[in-house]
Amino acid sequence: MERTDKESAKPDGGTDQSNIDRGGVQGRVKGVAASIRKQASTIPALLADGLEAGAEALRQQRPAATGRAPGTAVAVSDNSSITVVTDGLASGMQSSAEWLRDADLEKIKDGVEKQVKEHPARALLVALGAGYLLGKVFRR
Repeated sequence: MERTDKESAKPDGGTDQSNIDRGGVQGRVKGVAASIRKQASTIPALLADGLEAGAEALRQQRPAATGRAPGTAVAVSDNSSITVVTDGLASGMQSSAEWLRDADLEKIKDGVEKQVKEHPARALLVALGAGYLLGKVFRR
């Protein structure tokens, strides 16, 4: 049996299996970490695409000026207020999409880390509050 560079010889002529395992595990962990980083870097673009598609769908589905909402048999008395709200939502979604595309995630991460280090109690309270609100939202 031939030895590779990663294997070390034991005095009894065997090999040190733990060195082989550590090298293989470390290589796999590094590969998984690189894969996760690559996938995580595409998340903002995917979110931005979804927000832009949602904004476009809102703009296309806004009520017509004829007094009827599309796809319904109910007359809408004030289309202008619905149109204003729909346009506001669509603009907000579009702005969020642009921010996601332009944001430097590394700067955001560094800023969050700095805030947590400088104000740990506040960061903990914010995290608890956000977790509570998310729990309430997803429970329903």
